[in-house]
Amino acid sequence: MLILPAIDLKDGCCVRLTQGEKEKVKVYDQDPVAVAANFISAGAEIIHIVDLDGAFSGQTTKNLEIVRRICLELKVKIEFGGGVRDEKKVEDLLEIGISRIVLGTIAVESPKLLNLLAAKYAKYLVVGIDAREGRVATRGWEQTTTVDATVLAKQVSEIGIERVIYTDIAQDGMLTGPNIKMTQKLAQISKLKITASGGIGKLADISQLKTLEKDGVDSCIIGKAIYEQKFTLAEAIKAAK
Repeated sequence: MLILPAIDLKDGCCVRLTQGEKEKVKVYDQDPVAVAANFISAGAEIIHIVDLDGAFSGQTTKNLEIVRRICLELKVKIEFGGGVRDEKKVEDLLEIGISRIVLGTIAVESPKLLNLLAAKYAKYLVVGIDAREGRVATRGWEQTTTVDATVLAKQVSEIGIERVIYTDIAQDGMLTGPNIKMTQKLAQISKLKITASGGIGKLADISQLKTLEKDGVDSCIIGKAIYEQKFTLAEAIKAAK
């Protein structure tokens, strides 16, 4: 199982939100490039970066320059999401060297655009499915839709995108463990590769996720637990292997 340490960017700083609420923000570091360098030193193969300002606004923000620096200076693979809602943004991200681009809002609001992007860039694309009680949330998790997470996952698999990041919003930032049951259900129904996200608070949570590898859950994103020093990234990587 692959561990992806997370860097959430807000106003140029490395932060974490609780349950995705932008009012519940905690700043952990003002130098995200240094944070990324430390992750690499600890053994990270790919870093998950979210532009929270972009996710809430849908616009390109100053955080993208930080992402560019991490790409160019540290030579690490980056999985990036937050406010990617048109083809131009996808092209710009690929140009600076992003390895995976996470699409969320457009997967629900613009299925035709998602189909177009999948036809051209499928191997670079990941769909982020963030859900409250099984219903997909969009626009920085501020809007909860009527779209069922498993239905969206099946639609994604049909257009050639191979991976989904599944986040149970109620678990995110709580350190109480991921939603194992729903993560497994999504994997079994969609037959996609699944990256689990949200709630990991102890090394035992990683061990529990590893039991889902047979279903296609091959990776997980860890953020707050590392920043709160519940365990180190090196310990997480060791547990995953």
